[in-house]
Amino acid sequence: MSLSLITIFSLITTLCIPPSSSQTTLKLSLTPIHIAGSKSPNPWVQTLNHLSSSSLARAHYLKHPKDNSSATNSQFNSKTNTQIPLFPQSYGAYSVSLSVGSPGQTLSFVMDTGSSLVWFPCTKRYTCYGCDFSGVNETRVPKFIPRLSSSAKIIGCSNKKCGLLFGSGSSGQCTGKEICPAYMVQYGSGSTSGLLLSETLNFKEGGVKDFVVGCSIVSTRQPAGIAGFGRGPASLPVQMGLKKFSYCLVSHRFDDAPVSSEMVLVRNSKNMDSSNSGGVAGVSYTKFRENPGSSNSAFKEYYYLSLRKITVGGKTVKIPYGFLVPGSDGNGGTIIDSGTTFTFMDNQVHNLVAKEFESQVSKYKRAVDVEDMTGLRPCFNVSGKRVELPELMFHFKGGAKLALPAADYFSLLGDTDALCMTIVSSDRIGSGKKLGPSIIMGNYQQQNIYVEYDLEKGRLGFKKQQCK
Repeated sequence: MSLSLITIFSLITTLCIPPSSSQTTLKLSLTPIHIAGSKSPNPWVQTLNHLSSSSLARAHYLKHPKDNSSATNSQFNSKTNTQIPLFPQSYGAYSVSLSVGSPGQTLSFVMDTGSSLVWFPCTKRYTCYGCDFSGVNETRVPKFIPRLSSSAKIIGCSNKKCGLLFGSGSSGQCTGKEICPAYMVQYGSGSTSGLLLSETLNFKEGGVKDFVVGCSIVSTRQPAGIAGFGRGPASLPVQMGLKKFSYCLVSHRFDDAPVSSEMVLVRNSKNMDSSNSGGVAGVSYTKFRENPGSSNSAFKEYYYLSLRKITVGGKTVKIPYGFLVPGSDGNGGTIIDSGTTFTFMDNQVHNLVAKEFESQVSKYKRAVDVEDMTGLRPCFNVSGKRVELPELMFHFKGGAKLALPAADYFSLLGDTDALCMTIVSSDRIGSGKKLGPSIIMGNYQQQNIYVEYDLEKGRLGFKKQQCK
């Protein structure tokens, strides 16, 4: 379902708002997003199948993104640090709650480091097609109501902030006092369309004024808003001028349990290593890789890493160099993405990693029937056996090494006596070509790992720890 510009512009009257013309550390709560109501004889099998499919859809979007199309002024107490809860959600993502507007309206957003726009369901006329998920009432999706906020302003076409999403040349296309063009953003799971607003983003330490947000009026399969933490100019970190942000993802339970961990937003570089800024001892760092100069602007939003090699049980998997390092066309290389659940690997890479695991755990029989049901491979039958798995380690430029907890890359399937590797392959999306990133490190492989995006120093930090 697409939304015409006429439909969007006809809703401007619904907004009833005019066009627009310090540093601190903040903490949010991250919550895992839950998939409810499985009717399968083995709900865990169905859950893994769903997460496998959604991870592949997300990977397909990240590898074949489309440009966004038409369809910082702050008041902070710089002496304090702020945290926001980060909650795991059932469909494999993590959410944060943010307050927007004057007075503030609090909404839930999916935290996404693979995109940049911050948007929410907007106005009472918001419509979401294909949002009949279990546990979601399409008619009761929480919405932002612009007319109830005194700080909400529609962004004009000539406003330089219009260029945050459409590029610096967008103002040159203005002929008068028209508003900024309507946007349409596509994701792996759906899309959203609406108008850009200038608003106030509220924290207990103060508000960030003139923050650009998307007022989405229609979406497909997007029942909640998205907080873009990518590298694009419209992202939350860029608009807020963050020096660093970090999180530690609690384990997915896929049961909507009210558990969360803190996400830390740092604006004061002088306090980045102090105890009240979420500093963690023993963190290993690797430099972010410069984004490829591809003609596709979406590739510039990703956090590329310099992955040197992958080892299984200490043995190097011989992955061709072209898959580890991105070319100038944006193909190949490794990115880290909080919006992807299971880590994705191009088929050629996945086959090499899977074969090494198969070789080292040959005492277990392959569970091909489970592989067919879940879409994951390899799967093994471990009935009556003590489970022993070789260590999966990612080696990065600069010597940083990330050894994943076993539960982050293999999962037991309830009472089936089967164990499956929770890494998906491009062979299920019919792509044998090296297009876009070859490896996408998803949030399932980031569980119980402290992850730090040091934007000021251009590096990623990580350390295994129990998240809570």
